Amino acid sequence: MQRTTLTLLFLLLFTSISAGAQNKKLKKNQYQITGKIVNDFKMPGNCGYIAYAVVLEFEINDTSLKNYEDKQIPIIVRCPEFFGENFFEKNKTYTLTFTDQYKKDFGWTIPNINILKKYNLKKQYWLIDIK
Repeated sequence: MQRTTLTLLFLLLFTSISAGAQNKKLKKNQYQITGKIVNDFKMPGNCGYIAYAVVLEFEINDTSLKNYEDKQIPIIVRCPEFFGENFFEKNKTYTLTFTDQYKKDFGWTIPNINILKKYNLKKQYWLIDIK
């Protein structure tokens, strides 16, 4: 009886820890997608005196973003070199967290900003985290 109770208690504890680890809460105005990069892009210069960013287009496999009907989404990545050399690759799948409320405290130089125009979105999406 005591062994069964300990086993049950262990299983309940393990299950609750596992569930909590997988359900990372998103803050207000944060979203997640899993998708692959579909656009050709050239990495901008390294951030320094100039703050560079790049627009990457992702084909959406799964998303928490409600009322978004396109199959692709443009995400702005600030200082992409911080992720390491060759981190971003076309046709590679990523899981990312992004926001639509980035506070622009200074101007970003985004060489391929024209990509955003073809989507005609009311908001810009800015990367927070990517794996």
